[in-house]
Amino acid sequence: MTTTTNEQNGQTAHSTIFATAFPAPGKEREWEQAIGDLMRTSSTFPGYLGSIFLRPMSSKQPYYRVYTKFDSVENLQRWYDSEERLERVSRLEPFEQQPAEVQHLTGFETWFTLAEDGVVSSAPPPKSKMYFVVWLAVFGTVLPLIALLRPLTASLPNLAASAVMSAISVAMMTWIVMPTLTWLFKSWLYPTSRSS
Repeated sequence: MTTTTNEQNGQTAHSTIFATAFPAPGKEREWEQAIGDLMRTSSTFPGYLGSIFLRPMSSKQPYYRVYTKFDSVENLQRWYDSEERLERVSRLEPFEQQPAEVQHLTGFETWFTLAEDGVVSSAPPPKSKMYFVVWLAVFGTVLPLIALLRPLTASLPNLAASAVMSAISVAMMTWIVMPTLTWLFKSWLYPTSRSS
């Protein structure tokens, strides 16, 4: 596999393997069986948090995407370097059109996965740009939302009120605010994507 590794932000940060895979035409079923075995094996390693398997959505996106998340960079690296993973990756090779592109994501990068015309950006933006967009999301959306929700949760115990507000805030950041801001700022975040 071809691997691109981003700077790791400490041993306690969650870490994700994001793989873009290219099964050979006509070999998709065999490839899916092999990748399923790979994902099941990853689930037996310490720190495993889950996997997401995405099939192609259209002919413009003739590849698969696989996300595997661990609770730390250390645990992800233990899985990535393991003989078990290498052995199961070798089972994929007869069914691949080309080697998979694998990227290690930590921290905010998983909020900056831009899909445009069925193509996912293969590299996250610079950390300074990610910092600005996340700050804008928190300052412009999350803080006003907390102010709005506080009166509605006043009757709850402090811990329960904080749990409700943080759950709603994180959900909005993940599924509404960050995807919207990433799309609005895409030409600034991904200048090479626009020129390509």
